[in-house]
Amino acid sequence: MIIRWVSEDGKRKWIYPIKRDIYTKGKIVKQVSKKAKVIGITKVNIPSPMHPIIPYYVLLLEDEHSNRIPKKTMREYKIGEDYEISLATTDGAVIITKIKYDVYEYLKESIELLHNYGISPEDKILIKPSIIEPAYQYQSVTTNPELLDALITYLKEKGIKDIVVAEQAMLGNDTMASAKKAGILDVCKKHEISFIDLAKSEYIEKTYDNFNFRIAREILERKVINLPVMKTNSQIVISGAMENMLRIVDEETQKKMFKNDIEKTLPKLIKVVPEFLSIGDATIGLQAQGPTLLGEPAFLNMLFLSKDPVALDAVFTEASMLKKPHYLKIADVLGVGNCDTEKIEVIGDELEAIKCPLKAAENNATAHTNMKLIDGKANPYIFNIALKMTAKLVGLLGEEVNLVIGSFITKEMLQKKSRLVAYGKDAIEQMEKLGVKAIAEIPEEMGDIEKVILLKSILQNPNKENITVADNLKSKIIGLGMKVRKKF
Repeated sequence: MIIRWVSEDGKRKWIYPIKRDIYTKGKIVKQVSKKAKVIGITKVNIPSPMHPIIPYYVLLLEDEHSNRIPKKTMREYKIGEDYEISLATTDGAVIITKIKYDVYEYLKESIELLHNYGISPEDKILIKPSIIEPAYQYQSVTTNPELLDALITYLKEKGIKDIVVAEQAMLGNDTMASAKKAGILDVCKKHEISFIDLAKSEYIEKTYDNFNFRIAREILERKVINLPVMKTNSQIVISGAMENMLRIVDEETQKKMFKNDIEKTLPKLIKVVPEFLSIGDATIGLQAQGPTLLGEPAFLNMLFLSKDPVALDAVFTEASMLKKPHYLKIADVLGVGNCDTEKIEVIGDELEAIKCPLKAAENNATAHTNMKLIDGKANPYIFNIALKMTAKLVGLLGEEVNLVIGSFITKEMLQKKSRLVAYGKDAIEQMEKLGVKAIAEIPEEMGDIEKVILLKSILQNPNKENITVADNLKSKIIGLGMKVRKKF
C-alpha cells in the first residue's frame, strides 16, 4: 500500500499526514493505492544489524498515481511485474504489516486480508488491550492508544455500535490509573464507549483438565478482539497474544496458574475461551527487560494479526529471533494452535524479510544493578512488588543481594548464589523444602515500607548473616513513622 496526502488541486503531495495545504490552506485528500508495479530492483549481499539475513532485494514500487515507495523482499522480481498481496486462505494465517504513518489504513488492510473473519453490525465487541501498569504511550508497556482509536473507528464504520474496552492491570497495580496514564480512557471518552475493569467483573467458572478458571463474564458473552503489545518477557520469553489473555481471570486464578506452572496453565486457559482475533501491537514494541517499564522501546512499526494466538506468538518470536517459549509447544500439543512457523501461512510482509534481533529479557535483572531476582515463575503480584521494591533502592551502594521469588525454585538455581532473601510464601516454603538457608524471609503481608527498609538494611550491611527480631521491629517503627509523616 502506498499512501499520499494530496492538495485539493493535485499539485502537491506529502508522504506523511497533514490536515491542511500549508501553502494554500486548502483541503487535503488522502490518496491510497490499489495496485503497484516493480520499476526498480537492488540486490543486497551485505548484512547489517537491522537486516541480518542475506541476500535480500529492495524493490522500487510505483502505484497508479505515480507514487513511489521502496519495499524489502526475499523474493526475486522482474521489472514491470505487479506487486500484489494475496488474501489469507487459512484460519490460522498470520498477517504481518509494516506501518508507514497511517495506522488506520494499515490496520484496515490487515483485517481485510484475514481469512473468514466476518463482523456484522449486530456483533457485541470487547476489545482487550494490554494495560499492565501506569505508563505513557511512548514507553510501549501499554497498548498504543492510536491503534485502539483506529480499531474502534474501523468497527464503527462497519456499523458496530456495541463496543466496550476491558482490561485489568497486573496484580499490584491500579487498572483505572494505568488506563488513564496510557491514554486509553481518552480514546474511550472520544468514542463514547465504556471501559470495564475486569478485576471488578462477575466471573464464570470454566474447567479444563481438572483446572478451574474463573473468567470474566464479558469475555464469554462478547466477540473479543485481543490487542496485546508485543514484548519480551523476563519470565516466559515474550508477552503476546496468549499472555495478554492471562488477565481475563480473577486474581486468585492468576496466582493459581503460576503456582501450577504458568507455561502449562496458560494454554489450558486459551483452550476454554471462545475463538478471538488477536492484533499484535508492534507499532513500537518492547525489548530487553520486558514486560514492565524496565524494558526498552523497539520501534518496530508493525502489526501482527491472526485468529490463532499460538501462531501469532510463534511468528513474532521468530521475527524477533528469540527462542521459542515452551508454552507455545504445549499449546500446539493441546490443539490450541500451531507453533510450527514452517506450516503457518504468512501474508503481507514476508517473515524472512522482517527478521530483526530484539534484545532478549534476562530473568534475573532488576532496576538496581546489585539486586538480582531468582525467579521461580512467581505470580504477577509477587513479581511486580519485587521489581518495585528494588527500584526504590536505586542509587544506594551495597553488596549483591539475590531476591528469591516463586515456587519453581531448584537447588541448581541457588548454586553459587549468596545473600539469599526469600520473598513471598511460595519462595519461603520452597527454600525450606530444599534445606537452603536465607538471610531473611519477607512475607507478603508485611507492609511495603517495611519490606523496602529491610532490603535496604541487607543491601548496606554486607556482613549481615540474618535478619533479627530487632531488625524487623526497627523496620516497623520506621515504617510507621513514615506513614504518619505522609498522612500529615
